[in-house]
Amino acid sequence: MTNFLKTLIPQDIAKGLYLTGQHFMRVFRTANRRKVPLHVVSEYPEVPAKVQPRFRGRLTLLKDEQGEIKCVCCLACEKICPTQVITIESGKKEGRKTKIPLRYDFEMERCIFCEFCVESCGFDSIILNHQFELAAYNREDFSIGMLGTSQNMFELTPVGRYSYSDSDKD
Repeated sequence: MTNFLKTLIPQDIAKGLYLTGQHFMRVFRTANRRKVPLHVVSEYPEVPAKVQPRFRGRLTLLKDEQGEIKCVCCLACEKICPTQVITIESGKKEGRKTKIPLRYDFEMERCIFCEFCVESCGFDSIILNHQFELAAYNREDFSIGMLGTSQNMFELTPVGRYSYSDSDKD
């Protein structure tokens, strides 16, 4: 009988299954109950996920200390974008010497997050933030502009409000 089992289940496979089963039961018994050094599952919704510093998230338009838009409409980001997802309409504002964007649109569904637009901006007016939850129910939610309540360039998207830890918010 033992020879039959040795041919049916080789000893190395049986040892591997035994070791895997032990580890599985250890994690299964302690999951969501106490912290274990070998616990591989992260408690994502309750514990915010940590992203790497070089992570490229959604494009965000920045403002200066007075609340004015930093963008001066040099159109460098629009020209360098390989997928042509950025559209800018420039205009003048009373009391300001430089141009400001009247319309700054970003189509996130076609963006490849290459960060060429951020590198080409000489005024540090745009960044790719650390928002990693970019899911949406409608295709229109991927078109982001300066105006609007749900898809605003200056704020997080509705889903993204939950993908930031408190330490990441500025």
